[in-house]
Amino acid sequence: MKLAIVCSAHGFGHLGRQLALLPVLQRSGASVRIYTAVPESVVHNWAPDAQVIPWFVDVGLRQLDSIREDPEGTLPLLEQRCSEEKIDLLAAQLRGVDACLVDVAPAGLEAARRAGCRTLAVGNFDWAWIYRHYPSLTGWAARFADWQAGHQGLSLWPGPGLQGFAATQQGGLLARRAERAWRGPSGKKTVLVCFGGFGLADLEAFLPVIPGVLYVLAPPMPRLDRPDCIFVEDVPFPELLLGTDVVFTKPGYGILGECLRAGVPMVFQHRAGFPEAPYLEAVMRARGDVELRASMAEALAKIWSQQRPEVVETPVEWVGERVRGLLGF
Repeated sequence: MKLAIVCSAHGFGHLGRQLALLPVLQRSGASVRIYTAVPESVVHNWAPDAQVIPWFVDVGLRQLDSIREDPEGTLPLLEQRCSEEKIDLLAAQLRGVDACLVDVAPAGLEAARRAGCRTLAVGNFDWAWIYRHYPSLTGWAARFADWQAGHQGLSLWPGPGLQGFAATQQGGLLARRAERAWRGPSGKKTVLVCFGGFGLADLEAFLPVIPGVLYVLAPPMPRLDRPDCIFVEDVPFPELLLGTDVVFTKPGYGILGECLRAGVPMVFQHRAGFPEAPYLEAVMRARGDVELRASMAEALAKIWSQQRPEVVETPVEWVGERVRGLLGF
């Protein structure tokens, strides 16, 4: 079985959940190629032998940083990356592939259709639904809806789910969890600072010096030249997460899913504009995660006054079986 995973590079959450699924698919005999614009190092840090084809399959949303969207700036990128020519080029790549798993790029779905592949969309939202929330993107929302409509979907939790597909089944939570944990310096509480490829403007202003607290940063976050910050390279992110006391982040499926799987609490920066955020923040608040409002010291004190969240088991094998069933292998 030749399987293509065609994956949005809008943040790392889309790819992270597909990397959770990858070994299940490979154990089923699938030969997998991953089409994504996420840096290959992110893939190979977790799956060293994965075959990656660098490809801008979509845009998602252009962002100024992890908590601010730029809908108008998204438009020229859409014209570049989702043009008829680019879709046909991807379709040519996908011809001869037995099946396509698309997370959840509309142009990837349309390319798979043109290539004649059996196709399954996987996601906790769809981009047509997201784009309808931005007046400047409603034309693209209609186009995306057309590209999505003929496909079947597997809808993940948490999120608004997939809408407007030919048929949709429920898939639960899909996220990675490491088998071993990174070991940080002893005698310090560690706060993993995680804002992905989009970063956070004026990051240092969010990280006050707090006695006994060590901030941990890892690629693609920048280094900070401070004695209360360390930079960790070449450690798979789920291992780093599992060995951390708290994560400072924003609402996103990837980081939330992996924190749920690891039982790690979060301090989060509210993400007002992104339509998916309320669905994720509801889950975060229910498990005791704390929105950063007044000060980091107060937020951390509240986190550490509570019990550590329970680990949420994720049915990766079950999701893999459902994917196999829907794609027919």
